Amino acid sequence: MFIHINSGIGFRDFITQMVRSKRARTYLEVGVRDGATLTMIDCDAIGVDPYFQFTVNPAGKKRALYLFQETSDEFFRDRDVKAIMAKPIDVVFLDGLHQFEYLLRDFINSERVCHSTGLIMLDDCLPVNAEMTEREHRPEKRLNADLAQWWTGDVWKLVPILKKWRPDLRITLVDTNPTGNVCITNLDPSSTVLKDNFYKIVDEYRNIHMNDEVLQKFYEENEVISTSTVLNGFDASYVVGP
Repeated sequence: MFIHINSGIGFRDFITQMVRSKRARTYLEVGVRDGATLTMIDCDAIGVDPYFQFTVNPAGKKRALYLFQETSDEFFRDRDVKAIMAKPIDVVFLDGLHQFEYLLRDFINSERVCHSTGLIMLDDCLPVNAEMTEREHRPEKRLNADLAQWWTGDVWKLVPILKKWRPDLRITLVDTNPTGNVCITNLDPSSTVLKDNFYKIVDEYRNIHMNDEVLQKFYEENEVISTSTVLNGFDASYVVGP
């Protein structure tokens, strides 16, 4: 079984440091769950999740926090994000449902409300093994019992999708522990390419499945940058504009 280890710092510490390095004023998180990541963010923030299960105080040191207990589709359909924050979003962290079409929709909707010099980060796109990329989490069927509780789903597909359909984006794969982070900059909030071709893209990638050979090829074709390189000045941390 092919195994890829992401040996960088934990994803929450990485996200926190990226938000600070961007000098972000506004932050959006989809897939808040227990609030463990959101609580570490200090700037004004929006949190979206269909079922909050807070184990910490998500407000932390924030001056303002807006929570929406609904799906991301409902949120982007019914809410005016720029009106809530009175400005575009500087940093987004997407950690919602682990099926690629949902993450693709979240990316489309997030880019639309972002600052052009902002940053969107995708979670779980660098799977450790092929088994965890199943569309439904079935730990009892896993061969690798040690990693049976890990589930990334097939959101790894966002990497080839964005590289093919949005070559204008700057896409940086980062080795955050445990299942990676994809940093996306050079955003274009006016772009409709992904929205206009959404169903074509979904049809194209729906029946592509990960196995050891596909996983190994994925890492051969996509360079993964260390967290230390990114945090020490790599231009994925370019400071947001006015």
